[in-house]
Amino acid sequence: MSGRRDKILVVDDQESMREFLEIMLTKENYQVLAAKDGEHACRILDKENFDLVITDIRMRNINGIGVLKKVKDRSPDTIVILISAFATPETAVEAMKEGAYDYIPKPFKVNDLKRVVKEALRSRVAQGQEDQGSTSRFHFDFLIGESPQMKRVYDLIQRVSRTKTNVLITGESGTGKEL
Repeated sequence: MSGRRDKILVVDDQESMREFLEIMLTKENYQVLAAKDGEHACRILDKENFDLVITDIRMRNINGIGVLKKVKDRSPDTIVILISAFATPETAVEAMKEGAYDYIPKPFKVNDLKRVVKEALRSRVAQGQEDQGSTSRFHFDFLIGESPQMKRVYDLIQRVSRTKTNVLITGESGTGKEL
């Protein structure tokens, strides 16, 4: 083991949840920093990089989706997990479209969150190894494009392919949805 501890930012405007996550993740041997809201998180993100961000969805001023967008704009490889007591299908879809790794409704089981964090960080390491030259398990021979938007599509395909979920692809006629 290299001795490097993964760095996690926890963002929640509820002090008790923020402190709980900070303590729980520190006990799991992660380096944890906490932000009291989305604005505080954005200030921290301007100065520091993280391996993973866990953020609540519903917060004043800058919500969890805003934090997610800030993270992905600044550091696309950083993993973001959203948590919410007010989970809806619409916010879950928006979160995934913006690049969230997962969306976990509150209350959650501690072991489930620990597992998701561990898997997310493991997938980040595996993705980094793929980017450094190992052969990818996924092939997109019929899809054309190297733009940032297409790279997000490829990333989303890879993440969704590991789950048991239905996917609905929509769009204008002739755009290649069948691929």
